[in-house]
Amino acid sequence: MKVLLINPAGHESKYKKHPVINFTAIPLGLAYIAAMLEEDGHNVKALDAACFQLSPGESKKWIKKFNPDLVGIQAFTPSVNYAVEYADAVKEVVPDAKVMLGGPHPTFMPEQTLNYTKSIDFCIRGEGEYTSVHLANALEKGKSLKEIKGLSFRHNGSIYHNPDAPLIEDLDAIPFPARHLFPVQHYRFFGSRFKGASFISSRGCPFRCSFCSEAALFRHQWRARSAKNVVDEIEYIESKWKNSIIGFMDDCFALSKKRVWAICDEMKARKLDCAWGCAMRVDLVDYNMLNKMARHGCGMIYFGVESGDQHILNNVKKGTSVKQIQNAFKWCRKLGIDTIASLAFGFPGETKRSVMKTIEFVIDLKPSFVVFAAATPYPGTPFFEEALKNGWIKEIPEDWSRFTLMDPVLELTEISKEELKRILFYAYRRFHLRMQYLLDRVWFELRLGLKLYGPFQTAITVADAALPWLRWMKKYGVLAQLLPKDPLDEKEYYHRVYFAKKKKRRIHNPKN
Repeated sequence: MKVLLINPAGHESKYKKHPVINFTAIPLGLAYIAAMLEEDGHNVKALDAACFQLSPGESKKWIKKFNPDLVGIQAFTPSVNYAVEYADAVKEVVPDAKVMLGGPHPTFMPEQTLNYTKSIDFCIRGEGEYTSVHLANALEKGKSLKEIKGLSFRHNGSIYHNPDAPLIEDLDAIPFPARHLFPVQHYRFFGSRFKGASFISSRGCPFRCSFCSEAALFRHQWRARSAKNVVDEIEYIESKWKNSIIGFMDDCFALSKKRVWAICDEMKARKLDCAWGCAMRVDLVDYNMLNKMARHGCGMIYFGVESGDQHILNNVKKGTSVKQIQNAFKWCRKLGIDTIASLAFGFPGETKRSVMKTIEFVIDLKPSFVVFAAATPYPGTPFFEEALKNGWIKEIPEDWSRFTLMDPVLELTEISKEELKRILFYAYRRFHLRMQYLLDRVWFELRLGLKLYGPFQTAITVADAALPWLRWMKKYGVLAQLLPKDPLDEKEYYHRVYFAKKKKRRIHNPKN
């Protein structure tokens, strides 16, 4: 059977739009499904429309050229409406093709997803590897769909939901992602212009953060690949695409310290000298483990800080403390490990004062990079149910395109949507337009580039990194004009923003 897998364009995450994080990664969910389908003998192609920003209309010629029997489309909550447009485009050029949608949104909202359009035939709920293979085989052989676990589908005008599929226990048994089907040379992340290879060494998370849909997707169960299997894939990537930064996208990379040590030891035994980074919780790290990781190539760690206010951390059931956050960043600085701090504004109990406190807190942490977001409730999370119950969102939306973590969607009492937008703008300027940060940014690119590519390519890349900041400063003027003397003085902050906007309007609209 001919199967086409599509990563839809349209939705740009907080990481992709961020001019520094510059995150564009292979859709690993689709790559794993592609590998399973190929192993089962199916003819598989992939179209990463998001990477090249191909619209549904522009994608039609590729779809028609391949003429697939089955099309799979990835759908996160912010991208589900775009995925629907791609489903319609598929049916326009290949009417007989079947279309399946998979990902977090179809998992938690299968009824709504199927009702968007008749172009969507199936929803894959949960982990899609085995369900997709079973569906392709059933369609090819004309078998019943009622026994396929994890499948929702439409039949004779009614929607049916089969029982959930069990979680995959042995992750080592799954083939490596089919990276050869994707434009790997175009993927970038961890704040660098250099190419990156995203990687999953474990799935799931046992913690209960109220806002996290990823942990809910994997039912709060953690499963890990063996150290040998993980390093086998790293070795494969190094042999095929040399000098790639390896980025572990696990929710809980360091849940088992023993496994982290085993991965480092296995990399040393095979003499693998590659740059890599990962995502970790601040309560799962200690100095000795970080030291071990740094000595074996770890150069970047992403921490979900969320807030610098302990009351907010407790409200969202993060399970971490301000002291643990400070220790994690202090240890990383001492060991020369770059860091990304991720924070969100607008959680329950948030005030303008607590937001300003968090902004100053993250500056004191001295992370290499920072990502600020608007707290966003996603289906499947307690935060979403709480938002509906308290009227922070009035009803279940039909259009989810604003649920990007960049556009405020909650109707809070302490902070309005417009105020939160201005605060996010202020936070980015407050952190990124500092001379120390700009110097650190250049030094980061120099260190990484010299290690991977040598002086000539590094010089080109550093220029590419620096130019956006020069344009930014030219566009918005001198930073000091917008920063309040007292970071907790919201009145002074809004006063300065107002006059800055007024000055900008006078410049663009001079009186005759």
